[in-house]
Amino acid sequence: MAGVLSLGVLAMTAQSRYTVQVTQDWWEPLCLYAVAVAPPGERKSAVISALTRPAIECEAERRTAEAADVAQSKARASALEKAHQAAESKFANGKAALDDVLNAAQEAEQARSELVYPYRLLVDDATPEKLVDLMEQQGGCITVVSAEGGIFDVMSGRYDRGTNLDVYLKAHAGDPLTVDRIGRPPNHIPNPRLTMLLTVQPDIISGIMSNNTFRGRGLCGRYLYAICKSKVGHRDIDPPPVPDSVKGAYRATIKRMLADQDSGTITLSPEASEIRRAYQSHIERRLGPDGDLYTMRDWGGKCVGSMLRIAALLHVADCPTPTATPIPPEIMVRATALSECLVSHAQAAYGLMGGDQSQAEARYLWRRIQAHGGQEISKRDLYRLCKGHFRKAEDMEPALSTLSDMGYVREVNVSTGGRPTTKILVNPL
Repeated sequence: MAGVLSLGVLAMTAQSRYTVQVTQDWWEPLCLYAVAVAPPGERKSAVISALTRPAIECEAERRTAEAADVAQSKARASALEKAHQAAESKFANGKAALDDVLNAAQEAEQARSELVYPYRLLVDDATPEKLVDLMEQQGGCITVVSAEGGIFDVMSGRYDRGTNLDVYLKAHAGDPLTVDRIGRPPNHIPNPRLTMLLTVQPDIISGIMSNNTFRGRGLCGRYLYAICKSKVGHRDIDPPPVPDSVKGAYRATIKRMLADQDSGTITLSPEASEIRRAYQSHIERRLGPDGDLYTMRDWGGKCVGSMLRIAALLHVADCPTPTATPIPPEIMVRATALSECLVSHAQAAYGLMGGDQSQAEARYLWRRIQAHGGQEISKRDLYRLCKGHFRKAEDMEPALSTLSDMGYVREVNVSTGGRPTTKILVNPL
């Protein structure tokens, strides 16, 4: 449990400052989604609390140090906004020139753009919209920490009755994030970074796949899982405490990494690149039809990228000049070993989540396509054939994607003179 969550803590300290360049056209951000799965009574909250305590302390110290700047910034923005409104009122009454209004508007806008917000590293229960606001206020980065897994309820649309995954998908990949909302200023984050440290019970993970959108859109494949064996019933009831020296060293390391101002691109040494290529080939074979990762290709396809993020994070923790010194081979060996461990845990997690469900759904969908006959069918008509089995058209996507990956079907967009329609070609090869 502490192992995978510790990787998330490292990501929290480094995600805003570094990327790792793998090839000329391949970069990875250093954010991670880490989730530990354990039954009740396994001290999940205590573990997360111990791991994040130094970050909480840093957050509080910085908020105190910056309190005056935050208050002055807010007061200045408020005053200039009122001055802008007053200039508009005077202009309407013929008592001010248009230039006065425009100058006041420009000053108010500049003050809003220069607002200093209270420093935040961590957030727990926030809607996707609020999460985007917080990320924009914090330079595009924040970390979600939750010991109860409530974030999955939020993702499912607890507050807005609709699944909204864009921020979680884009912020993991580092893709630009723009949100336009009626009545509120738009959000634009060019390089979003989101890390998650979660602990959940097994039934929460089991329930994730009941929402096919999570799996179909690739959310499940973004997590690093740790399936923790229960120790309840045979625990040491009076274990020795963690030595103060260990606590102190951990606290000092996390605070040092959070205070570090170094930033830039981390690269791989030639020897590390060779290890990466060998490991990537190894994973690629396992993703094939006869491989053990074939039924979880959504996770396996991101495995090498996750390994490289871990390698870069280990490098940042070990090396005082990570951008000046390429990742050495010994770090890559450690990262691939961790990755292999995470593969085993992901396989166990997908077993809990009903990872074979997509295969069963794909078989059902193929039977419906065969019963229809013909060499093509529109996606709309296919959903009508399956209505009752899939609650929504998007619930059909994971099964359709599986059939497409296996070569049974291919989707093509067809122009009809009006709204384009998607056709499903049967046995296209």
